[in-house]
Amino acid sequence: MRVCDYSFRELDRKWVGITDNKMCKKIAKKIKQKKLICPIFGFFYIDMDNGLSLRVVGNIEKDGHHKLYLDEKLIFNDALIVDYDFVEKSEVTILDDEVVDNLDGASVLENKLLSNYKNVNNFLSTREMQELDAFRNPQFPDDVQVLLRNHNDDPDELLWARIEGIMDVKPDVLICRLLTNSYYNKEYVEDTMIGVKYFADDDALKVVGLLKKRNQK
Repeated sequence: MRVCDYSFRELDRKWVGITDNKMCKKIAKKIKQKKLICPIFGFFYIDMDNGLSLRVVGNIEKDGHHKLYLDEKLIFNDALIVDYDFVEKSEVTILDDEVVDNLDGASVLENKLLSNYKNVNNFLSTREMQELDAFRNPQFPDDVQVLLRNHNDDPDELLWARIEGIMDVKPDVLICRLLTNSYYNKEYVEDTMIGVKYFADDDALKVVGLLKKRNQK
């Protein structure tokens, strides 16, 4: 299957092999590791700023005892990251857990990327809310398109916002940060914190008000 045929949940924190020879050559060139051969392996994760990303680890090697391992130099090279849109059309295979469990170096890389999964304000649970999927950006699953109802005969607007958690006092309201400016309402500008709620009756994700400050624990 191609990368774009998987949902972000199916790829998030999964080890994969890129099996498209042309794409492998492109990846090797992009990360300046031209000696790599097909298949090239990597780890998909959600970067807090860059969205769904592929951390490339090169080729899987086998030692004299048939133990699988990764090149330590590539594990610790933080520059080997490829954006989702670069590989979205390429063929990819998700590695079985049994293979990953026996892959020396895999856990080292996973631990390096744990900082992207801090569960402030119950943030990680918002990625499991399938009712939000229709509003998500495919590459940036925490970014959603929200509806702002304007007044004074101004037309309603669709704005982009980034989910940052769930309100403690109102667990049906998402804590979001605006990524775009409202054209009509000058209170709703980039980086403003807003409350957003999903309304099942009309299948809409709507702004329900401004948040004066981040609700962090």
